[in-house]
Amino acid sequence: MSRMALVGSLLSLVLVGAGCSGSSSGATMAEPEATALPPIKVDLPPPPSFAASDIPDKLPNGNWSIHGLRKNKMRSCIVVPPAKEPGADCMLNKDVKVTAFLLEVYQCPKCPKGQTCKLCDQPHFFMGDKPDTKKEKALMVVDYLAPKQKPPALTVGKQYDVAGTFQINSPTGFGASDGLLVFDSMTDDKGAVFQSPAKALEEKALKGEAQEQALEQKRQAAMKKKH
Repeated sequence: MSRMALVGSLLSLVLVGAGCSGSSSGATMAEPEATALPPIKVDLPPPPSFAASDIPDKLPNGNWSIHGLRKNKMRSCIVVPPAKEPGADCMLNKDVKVTAFLLEVYQCPKCPKGQTCKLCDQPHFFMGDKPDTKKEKALMVVDYLAPKQKPPALTVGKQYDVAGTFQINSPTGFGASDGLLVFDSMTDDKGAVFQSPAKALEEKALKGEAQEQALEQKRQAAMKKKH
């Protein structure tokens, strides 16, 4: 028998032996035992608890607490089919007044000379139901200051009444799943009423419309006198 024929015969015997798994006389290779993987543990933040809290939904002055607004969002702003909109009690996307403590005012970090730094965030500040509220639990108040506008006189740790719109997203790109406040107005430490740029423009426009209407009425009255 030639060498090539001998190699072919041996290879055939090996392949036939590998395919005959049903023979009791042939040796079989034991399959590896399955190894149980440890269970996957997912650490999720606990859902907010509104049951055990010493903070009321509303304060004696009638203003909302941050706790109260978020509780309202969780319980009154869920849309249950076939309804297409939340109930009338939902305060999301509505004008509200909040009484809370000022925790922090955002300050744009100074950029060292000769370096390229990222752009500053839009002006905003944080408020909490208590002076020691952690920042991650604070309410963000946004869109309160225009570029180069003089900021209001405020003191960190002091309680303020702030009017605004309770929303998930702001027109300038801020967002918070538990809600934020788009600033409208407040009274600062000097007793001055500080308004947002949007509110100031709105009142200016309304004032201009009122002046135009008054002038038009005067013109019409003058025309009637001539006739």
